[in-house]
Amino acid sequence: MAAKGYCTTTNVADFLGVAFTAGQIAQCGSLIEAAEVAFDGETNRAWLTGAIAAETHWWPRGQVFLNYPPVATLGTVTARPRTMTGLTDETLVADDDYEVVDLATGQIAIAEPFLYDRVKVSYTPVATVPADIRQAIVEWVAAQMLPSLNPSTYGVERITLPDYGVQFSRAVTQGVMPPSVKAVAERYRFVEGF
Repeated sequence: MAAKGYCTTTNVADFLGVAFTAGQIAQCGSLIEAAEVAFDGETNRAWLTGAIAAETHWWPRGQVFLNYPPVATLGTVTARPRTMTGLTDETLVADDDYEVVDLATGQIAIAEPFLYDRVKVSYTPVATVPADIRQAIVEWVAAQMLPSLNPSTYGVERITLPDYGVQFSRAVTQGVMPPSVKAVAERYRFVEGF
């Protein structure tokens, strides 16, 4: 799977103030891909997904929250009546059967939700990554690149003098998300129904 494009290897190299070799570019690309997947998993959502066809929401209870907000364009909204199994989906009419509450949060209100057991929505999410997410991925990948750029300092958190002491960071061995990246992920965390 290729990286989606939350940031580029050039963004990371510029952040670090270095010029990458061909091997470092390949390593950075792999780290970007892994960071994107991990960030999406941490936030329960994704960016740069392309058009979404027939995203399914069961038992809508009046409000549907789309999985990939913000939404650029809303396509069709269909629903299956609860009366019997085997019925085909009905196309719902905007401002009659449903209302767009907020495209920024991907919220749609179904006028009579008790009539339907399933709602399907086709839409296109906004095709840009927020600047703070781009920067968070750059910082995270840069932190992961540091050991290969300067191997002799891998894991060193603090050096003290005059008696000379070295303190190693536990974060390096635990592979945790840096605190600044975690803070950005917390702001974008998606919880169904909120």
